[in-house]
Amino acid sequence: MNSLKLKVELEQLYVLNEFISKHYPNKDIALNLVVEEIFVNIVNYSNAEYIIVNIESENYLSIEFVDNGIQFDPTLKEDPETPKSLDEAQIGGLGILLAKNYADEITYTYENGENHLKVIKKVE
Repeated sequence: MNSLKLKVELEQLYVLNEFISKHYPNKDIALNLVVEEIFVNIVNYSNAEYIIVNIESENYLSIEFVDNGIQFDPTLKEDPETPKSLDEAQIGGLGILLAKNYADEITYTYENGENHLKVIKKVE
């Protein structure tokens, strides 16, 4: 497993993307969106002091986000109603749904004062 500790700042998204690309070089736009959504939500809403990202890549890609912010389990969040058209779409609220739909598995635990959100994607 490879790990990276990040400051809780939006500018760190670039560092995170480079870290993931180094260990999983496939250009996957959906994966980038999921990573960005999770990271930005932690930065904007968690009040965390740090974010640790653990990555494993074998027959699957596992990206775990660990932070010491406010306890929040996004897997329990009810899926919003999806808009019927772009005109009806509103900004925000669909990121967790995107992550749930893209990932093969998402797990959450809260241990020792830390949120652990793991996104697992099967890869070839």
